[in-house]
Amino acid sequence: MWYVIQTKTGNENEIKDFIEHNVDSNVYDNCFIPLYEEVRRRENKCRILFRRLFPGYLFVETNEPGIVFQELKKAPWFTRLLGADDNDGNKLFIPVGKEDEDFLRTLLDDGIMHVSYIEMSKNNSRIEKIVGPLAKYQNHIIKLEVRNREALVKTDMFGKERTIRFGLWKKGDPKLPWLEKLMESGEQITPLDADIKIDIGIHPGDKVRDTSGIYGEQIFIVDSVNPLQRTIKTKIELFNDIRTIELYADNVEKP
Repeated sequence: MWYVIQTKTGNENEIKDFIEHNVDSNVYDNCFIPLYEEVRRRENKCRILFRRLFPGYLFVETNEPGIVFQELKKAPWFTRLLGADDNDGNKLFIPVGKEDEDFLRTLLDDGIMHVSYIEMSKNNSRIEKIVGPLAKYQNHIIKLEVRNREALVKTDMFGKERTIRFGLWKKGDPKLPWLEKLMESGEQITPLDADIKIDIGIHPGDKVRDTSGIYGEQIFIVDSVNPLQRTIKTKIELFNDIRTIELYADNVEKP
């Protein structure tokens, strides 16, 4: 079974190393820190950086949690295990729930959540294809920033609501062997007619104020909303003419 360990963010490697050097390898099958591939653009080229998927958490797969726990109590970096107290006030190993484990198994490949390939419609108003980990969770997307190569998914995990970041890959980016195999096999691909409905809390007709300060204290009336890109369009009178401007939804608030 999978068990989750919670420690101070930044101490995950120390705990992992402690387990690997102090716990009999026959006691556990795997110990890993979940990572995800973050996409960064630099000089019009994309590169992948590895980030912690759940900062402050690592996982152990074992059928002998008691033995691992007793050894962990000796670790100087050990803060606490995620779970209930026993009669002595100790934190016990608590197995990852079946739904959480199933969810993580669909995301992780050898402890890493790879990027997801995405294709948008010509006007960027809807997703036409997703290949990779994000494919099964498109309806849970709360924020999609294709140009920043990131999607945010909200889901319940370890007993609380969490936001998970997915890195995005696009046509024209360097080919990735595992992704090419996925695309050839047809696995983890959304239907071409998949449609996503996201409510970002701002709708046509709403009055909003720009919080970035670029447009001062002026009040705008929302003309249209693109929830996938989290942008809004509004009209403004400039030099006796009506012009359309676009604002980031994250940079406005309702007065």
